[in-house]
Amino acid sequence: MPVAYIQALQVTATNDCNYINTVVSYANPNATFPLTGNVVFKSMNGTILNGSPITAVLTSSGDSISIVTPTEDLGNPSGVIKVSYEISGNLLDENAVLLACDIDCCLTKLTNELIDCACDCPKCASSLAKAQKIMLLLKSAEYALIQADNAELGNQEGFIKDADTKYKKAFELCDASCGCDC
Repeated sequence: MPVAYIQALQVTATNDCNYINTVVSYANPNATFPLTGNVVFKSMNGTILNGSPITAVLTSSGDSISIVTPTEDLGNPSGVIKVSYEISGNLLDENAVLLACDIDCCLTKLTNELIDCACDCPKCASSLAKAQKIMLLLKSAEYALIQADNAELGNQEGFIKDADTKYKKAFELCDASCGCDC
């Protein structure tokens, strides 16, 4: 019976986008431990971000390690960030995380302005529609990353690109015209 090797890479961001938590797990009873690998953060165009790679040492089969990385150390990126775990240049797992605080700020401004809007003018309606589009795009991007997380290694890239496209469209909609100004 073949031995199952289990590797997992879970990546989450704090709600304020100040930290990325990466959990690396690996189970292989035939591997030589300690196992030293690197957590690598990349932009969507493949550029390795500041402060990357970060060494992650697993001490035994079934071990996991949690690494909390300040986004400030990575150059305060936004959008979809790819995260991989590599050993000796070999990719063991890849995942991605969405840092969308820039868009969250825009949505907050739009919402506050809509609350203060005391009229039923067309500008208020268009602002509400804009906020809805932005929110739907963000939720769709988040869901695409959930799908990427559940996909097999090698089948994740399409979901990650989909999330990036949706984030970029939401960012494009979130321009300086946020608000109702009635």
